Amino acid sequence: MQRMVSRSLGASPDDLKDPIKISIPRYVLCGQGKDEHFEFEVKRMVSRSLGASPDDLKDPIKISIPRYVLCGQGKDEHFEFEVKITVLDETWTVFRRYSRFREMHKTLKLKYAELATLEFPPKKLFGNKDERVIAERRSHLEKYLRDFFSVMLQSATSPLHINKVGLTLSKHTICEFSPFFKKGVFDYSSHGTG
Repeated sequence: MQRMVSRSLGASPDDLKDPIKISIPRYVLCGQGKDEHFEFEVKRMVSRSLGASPDDLKDPIKISIPRYVLCGQGKDEHFEFEVKITVLDETWTVFRRYSRFREMHKTLKLKYAELATLEFPPKKLFGNKDERVIAERRSHLEKYLRDFFSVMLQSATSPLHINKVGLTLSKHTICEFSPFFKKGVFDYSSHGTG
């Protein structure tokens, strides 16, 4: 006859502070005499906050254009802007050229009239490869994207409206809203886009 003793150990509030925990919720005394030993049940738990912090709810989408890179050669030479997107706790980066920004703006302002009021950086016929012009364009595109999301989060007709029932903002939600934000959609160059 084998003797077994089992005991469950409860979780404490401190267990929720660390995102990854290894726990031994119970142990069992097995065997008899010289063969008597404990067997432990080991569990790996991952905890992640399901709620957003108040700061995340004020500004759930953070967007920046930290840099731009020169791509291509000769007639194909162009600048691509690095667009860094953070939605709550997810961050990703895409590289887009100016024409992709303009294309997105034109397409979405037909769908959402409130976007027509946003100031979009104009196309330049001359000097569009000048470093000073590109630095200024980077700044204007970054402001445009921030204003864009501000409008879309407040617009009742937008699928990104913050009060929409059942909406969970995520990378997936943003990428479904517009392929502009989806990694791999316009991949041609070593930096990622065309």
